[in-house]
Amino acid sequence: MARTQARAAIPPATRHALWIAAAGRCQFRGCNKPVSRDFLTKRAAKIGELAHIVADSPAGARGVVGLSEKLADDANNLMLACYDCHARVDRNGKNSEYTSEQLLAMKREQEARIELIYSATGVMDSLPILMSFPVGTHLPVFDVRQINYAMLENSRFTRAPRSPHIHIDRADFDILDSAADFWPRAEAALQAIFEQRIRPALTEKNGPTHLTIAAFAPIPMLMKLGALLGDKMEASVLDLPSERWLWDVRSDCPAPKYHFDVPEKLTSEVAVLVSLSGRAARPNLEMPVLEFRAEEPNRGIIRSEAHVLEFRRQFNAFLNALNAAGVGVLHILPATPLSASVEIGRMLLPKIFEEVHAWEWQTPYWKKALRLK
Repeated sequence: MARTQARAAIPPATRHALWIAAAGRCQFRGCNKPVSRDFLTKRAAKIGELAHIVADSPAGARGVVGLSEKLADDANNLMLACYDCHARVDRNGKNSEYTSEQLLAMKREQEARIELIYSATGVMDSLPILMSFPVGTHLPVFDVRQINYAMLENSRFTRAPRSPHIHIDRADFDILDSAADFWPRAEAALQAIFEQRIRPALTEKNGPTHLTIAAFAPIPMLMKLGALLGDKMEASVLDLPSERWLWDVRSDCPAPKYHFDVPEKLTSEVAVLVSLSGRAARPNLEMPVLEFRAEEPNRGIIRSEAHVLEFRRQFNAFLNALNAAGVGVLHILPATPLSASVEIGRMLLPKIFEEVHAWEWQTPYWKKALRLK
């Protein structure tokens, strides 16, 4: 029998909640297939479908006049299914062998099992903090659904996105990046956004205990965001936006190696080149210039969460060596990927440097951008 009306749209929030509750697996009893990756190639892909327990049309499988329309977009009336199981439960329409009670029991059993697994493995909610701002001609387009998926997949479903997320974008800044006074005004705007929108979320009763940061913006802006957030709260900083923010899980994914050399004694003011995504050009400054560099700098150098943690460990040792050598004022000249830029800012907050300044490369010179501390 043909449908006489369009199918009800299922709100994105409902879809997200169902994917999280089901941990990205088919809820038909005995199946449990992961529907977050292609069954054949194992590549990440959303191949799950939302199956109605009571059909969204009275003419469909288990459809009921009046009730079908009422429950069409109700999360309690939907279950996550693979292609095969969705076809299985809807096959033969009104003559389907599966009752609403059977399917509802399957849904409840699977979600209860997932909740037990989450509780046993220490799953936590994480507040997504997003920042998108053009870099030259590159205009970032953010999809929070993609980032939510990356949070789940990267953590193997032990971190769930907390709602609502916080997104700082171009509309939050009342100045063009070509303006002569861009950086002072951008710094003030970012500080105001932090005080008005981020700090209240971090300090509210029953607020988040974990952050997930996904940001694409000029490097000094990323560093300033990291400095404002600090590292007192546990956080995961994502990278690889062109790869949908998903970490590289290959067993042979090469880990970067870093080098630095800090004398025992230094002047109180020094400049530091951070060469990770490329070799940073050496500036002509009237102060010592040191370098923290990757053995093989490249744009995709940070490819896993383990790489982020190793960078933090090595760069923290570098900062401690600078501090021990007597450095009080630090100028950072970065050629760094997104995640490392944010992490540099986060690591600076508890240090005892009197001043920390971030610089920006504007061909053919380095120019001071903003103050991190």
